[in-house]
Amino acid sequence: MKIDTKNYLIMGAGASGLSVVEYFIAHNKKFRIMDTRDLPPNAAKIKSMLSSMDISFGAINQQWIEQADVIILSPGVSPQLPEIKQAKQRGAEIIGDIELFARQATKPYVAITGSNGKSTVTMLVRDILASQGLRVKACANIGEPALSVVDDNVDIFVLELSSFQLETCKSLSPVASVVLNICEDHLDRHESIEQYAQIKSTIYKNATHKVIPRDKRTKSFLSDYQTNLSFGSDVPSGNNYGVMEDESGRWLVRGDRKIIQSSELSLLGSPGELNVLAALALTQRLIKDETKALGVIKCFKGLSHRCELIAEHNHVQWIDDSKGTNVGATVSAIKGFKQPLILIVGGIYKGGSLSELSSVVGNNVSHVIAFGQDRQVFIDALKGRVDIRKASSLDECVELANQLVIPGQTVLFSPACASFDMFADYIERGLAFKQAVHAKVNGEV
Repeated sequence: MKIDTKNYLIMGAGASGLSVVEYFIAHNKKFRIMDTRDLPPNAAKIKSMLSSMDISFGAINQQWIEQADVIILSPGVSPQLPEIKQAKQRGAEIIGDIELFARQATKPYVAITGSNGKSTVTMLVRDILASQGLRVKACANIGEPALSVVDDNVDIFVLELSSFQLETCKSLSPVASVVLNICEDHLDRHESIEQYAQIKSTIYKNATHKVIPRDKRTKSFLSDYQTNLSFGSDVPSGNNYGVMEDESGRWLVRGDRKIIQSSELSLLGSPGELNVLAALALTQRLIKDETKALGVIKCFKGLSHRCELIAEHNHVQWIDDSKGTNVGATVSAIKGFKQPLILIVGGIYKGGSLSELSSVVGNNVSHVIAFGQDRQVFIDALKGRVDIRKASSLDECVELANQLVIPGQTVLFSPACASFDMFADYIERGLAFKQAVHAKVNGEV
């Protein structure tokens, strides 16, 4: 057996970093691991597996970076760090755990990315493939790290991939891939939306089957790639996926063939339709029993905190979209509802087109309630377009919404912001919203 004499350095001791540690140990690689945190999440486990001579926690070890032939970055570590850029300039290879997965994988995989909706589509694709009798596992940016399950006994993987993961990967060869959408996000890490879109679009480079959205903005970023199939909320041409209406109702279609009525979907609104269409396009070559696939689609209710109906009382729906952490996600959520809305926004603003939000809000939003660190950003941007109130807490938002809402309206909690001013993450924020709503609704019953 050829001995690998390269010096490997893992940067980051989170879940993906630990998966690389375990992978390298199993493959007899010589490596070190570094994390700038004094006590990273998997510190104790890693210390039990490695010699202390190969661990550096608490600071950047410049000497180790200079000695490394291959540096494996965790998704949270930017390749734009000066130390990493210098290492690359001297010839070090900079990769991530997804690159290692792509080199090691012997089973086919579907790859999914996008600014919004990728977790929902990933899990829906998983369930559709499972309905066909395939052994399938969803992983990467959802569930377990991809490298931890690369040798599992499955027929196909479904990878949810972020721009951070794609940034350090060049060997992906998915059987089907999609960029669901592109809007301003993570621009604190990427230099521009153009660079962000370019990173996202690499998911198509070696894909056998390319699925591309028809919305003009996203499609313009993907002009270098020819599509095998497209999907959109309009009437499709050729054999593509889309939506049409006739006297019998609103239908999801492929070409002129009706597949399923929109009213039969458990996923809500236009975003739900688009997620289903993307999943159908990604799996169409693998579906042998369409009846079973459609049964899964009808029952699929989506994931928690993603346009999730959490309460309905006095003809008022309360929707938890805490996963809406950027303006694009919130705009998409608003467009998905035809009934009048009360919108709750706020948190840490990450950038994005507030003019687009202002335009959409002017159509079917009666009131906006803003809270959190950057609430004034929204108050200033939406002033004059809609009645806007401010609140100091999420509980106060719910109280205000309950006072303002009338039967037939929907209260949409889609913050358009990160959660870290008040909450650990969007999940904790969503659970707090659910608790406040249920306390209010149950108190009125």
